[in-house]
Amino acid sequence: MAGENEAEVLFAKLSAERKTGELLQLPEDFFEKASAAPGAREPDVQANNDKLLNTLKAKRIQKLLIYLAYDRPLPHPIPYEEEILYKEIKSLLDNGGASRKTRRIRVLADVPELVTPNGDKLGPYRRDEIIETSKESDAQFILKNKIGEIVG
Repeated sequence: MAGENEAEVLFAKLSAERKTGELLQLPEDFFEKASAAPGAREPDVQANNDKLLNTLKAKRIQKLLIYLAYDRPLPHPIPYEEEILYKEIKSLLDNGGASRKTRRIRVLADVPELVTPNGDKLGPYRRDEIIETSKESDAQFILKNKIGEIVG
């Protein structure tokens, strides 16, 4: 993205976000690239690009919070920053902000990388590996699906 073209791309993305209640897919590095894009030589153009980018971020954060409120999985791909924010807020909501208790679990069989219904990635794990998790939903997923068992 560069100068006027960057503004056009940002404006198009913002317009699309405003037209739907869904969180639209964006490349994982979208905000990183948009922030690092060479600025236009004219300060007015750069200020406009920054405003468009901040408005787009704010709109997407609103939608992200709605997804959390209704426990909806995120579409993929989405920017890294949004996925991290989603997971951190979800973790706080799941744990009620309480301090986390770490669970030790012995893996019962070799397991490839898995994605839980919450969108968390687990694994890969090897049989008899001891893992620790402070996220109760992950521990419950592992136990419910007989991937592992609690150890002392």
